[in-house]
Amino acid sequence: MSAPLDSFSRSQVCVVIPTYNEEELVERCVRSIRDAFEYEGKGSGGEGSIVVTDGGSRDGSVAAAKKAGAIVIETKPDDKRGRGPCLHRGAMGSPSECLVFVFLHVDCLMPKTFFKDLETYWYSCEASPQIGFCRIKFTREGFWMWLFEMLGRIDSVFSNFGDQGIIVSRDLYNRVGGFRSQVLLEDVQFFRDARPLVDKIHKFPITLSVSARKFDERGPLTYFIQCCVVLSLYVGLGWSPKRLAKLYNNPLFFKPGRTSVLVGVMILAMFVYYKAAKPRLSRF
Repeated sequence: MSAPLDSFSRSQVCVVIPTYNEEELVERCVRSIRDAFEYEGKGSGGEGSIVVTDGGSRDGSVAAAKKAGAIVIETKPDDKRGRGPCLHRGAMGSPSECLVFVFLHVDCLMPKTFFKDLETYWYSCEASPQIGFCRIKFTREGFWMWLFEMLGRIDSVFSNFGDQGIIVSRDLYNRVGGFRSQVLLEDVQFFRDARPLVDKIHKFPITLSVSARKFDERGPLTYFIQCCVVLSLYVGLGWSPKRLAKLYNNPLFFKPGRTSVLVGVMILAMFVYYKAAKPRLSRF
């Protein structure tokens, strides 16, 4: 069990945002967080910290983040690359008084009531939450986006991911060991690592606005199926993140015209998962 926090204060919160060539999005994301910090709420206790950890951007991401008022941690030549290492550097570089981390993707926007709603939920719990996630709402409508949003409200190894925002106490983060240094699915793995250490992963009644750009780039149905295939291969069959990254970035994999093939692969992967890997479910 994790040691509970006695109270919640915004001044003890650090929001960590990883970036890589996100000049157009980072300033807007940071400003949405600052607006949420400044929004009046019970026991606000002042503003927390915003840390942008950059993965070596070649555009104006760093300058835009600094302009918006964030603390910026830049990747050094000998640092490990990838979102997992970036997130971990952000947590380790946060002010020592921060007791709660909010890990947020740069294409997400906080509602201005984020911390007010979080405080209300926090004080309604018998024991202080140690880890949880938010609801999501994509920036455009569509059946596959809606289905993704609905699945994101379920607590499972298949439906917890970084777009939902990861809210976790520093105590639990340290005991988990932080994010793993892997090229893909570091968010999914973090939830898996945390599960054995807590009684509950909380579903916070807060909705983040998430860009639908990945659905736009690859096609709504194709992208939805890709996510199902990748998660099935990772959780069910134990494919390595490096191997999955090659598949995920292969142009043949995300070509919209190959949707029917992807559907077949997804069904096969799920079948193999439940038939061959079901005994391992108890670990998740």
